[in-house]
Amino acid sequence: MSKSSATPASPRRVSDAAATNERIRALVDAADGTWPAEAYEVLLLEWAAAVGHVESAA
Repeated sequence: MSKSSATPASPRRVSDAAATNERIRALVDAADGTWPAEAYEVLLLEWAAAVGHVESAA
């Protein structure tokens, strides 16, 4: 049996994550045959930082 250590996200984190998610969607939608891997990776790091999965997006 495992315990969940999840805590409710702060409103700012939720807002930051949602904004970054929209930027990811826009990037994916704008991809025209080439995959913007570097930009996508940066946005994923920003999203993970916003939801608290990494220390920073640096």
